[in-house]
Amino acid sequence: MSWLLENWFGSKESLEQVREDIHENLHREFYLGVSGLDNPQQSANRVDSKELFLVMNGPWENQLDDAEQELLQYAHDEMPPVVRNEVGIIPFFTQVTNDGYLVLVYIRNATDRSVLLQKLPLTLVTEDGEEVAKKTFDLISSGPVGEMSSRPMEFMFRWDEFDRIPEKEIPLMLTFIKPKKHGVEDNQNYNWGLSADESEQYLQQAEEKNPIAEGEVDLQVLDIKPGEDNGLKVIVAFRNGLGKRLEFTEVPIIVHDKAGDTVARVHFTLENMKVEANSHRVWAFDIPSSSFKKEAVNIAELTAFIPKAQQRKKEIAQVAPEVEDNKGLLQ
Repeated sequence: MSWLLENWFGSKESLEQVREDIHENLHREFYLGVSGLDNPQQSANRVDSKELFLVMNGPWENQLDDAEQELLQYAHDEMPPVVRNEVGIIPFFTQVTNDGYLVLVYIRNATDRSVLLQKLPLTLVTEDGEEVAKKTFDLISSGPVGEMSSRPMEFMFRWDEFDRIPEKEIPLMLTFIKPKKHGVEDNQNYNWGLSADESEQYLQQAEEKNPIAEGEVDLQVLDIKPGEDNGLKVIVAFRNGLGKRLEFTEVPIIVHDKAGDTVARVHFTLENMKVEANSHRVWAFDIPSSSFKKEAVNIAELTAFIPKAQQRKKEIAQVAPEVEDNKGLLQ
């Protein structure tokens, strides 16, 4: 077996023993909240794990033989049902190594769209709830998790990243750290992925190009720039012409080349992205090269736009804005 699985079920002699070991090691699944439900883990609307496609990625893609892939598929099929319209992360194996604490998980996307996870803040806690390690993992290079699919991944917490190293026999649980909410003033001035000078430049550009009209809510693509590792950075203005604060939760971005062919189609989910009444914000979205549908793209010949989104009606204004089909087209 590869190093990823060398200590996993290596001594088991039957699938029944494997099944028992899976359920013995299985941790509680946590959800990223993309459905908008306050407590998605309590939802009874679930999808059987076997209805999701298992997709290998990164070190899992080319280093596993057929037997190992079959084992991962079997373990995946033994997972409990996942909440529909949610992205869940379920740890299924942990291992203490010389380098640190390794956690193997399935990231399960039970929605009808691809979801790109940019930065994922995770923490390790003891059974008593004590936090012993925090780490934010950059998943941009992994590319989007396809609709109705599941991806095995590994998260390594190195020993020098621990606040306190517990005794070896103490089990640790992986949990999701929800981003802290910014205050109104801080949130309004917080423009993700841009320096202060860039923020000022694009905010001015958004205001001069098309001032916010009363009652109008939309998203506009302001620029496309080179991103990390041959990817793209798409600058988007969130414009709120209403008399109340709005929260934007979803941003689908489509990139076309000069011929009109699709270069990339990525769906982003946002946490606590609020825009105050009668104002706008700018945001930089990183599109990894792994999500490109074409090779050797020329940035100067690319256009990006945000297709029409659905408005989510709630007591609290949490909406994905309605946008005309051609709004946000970069000329």
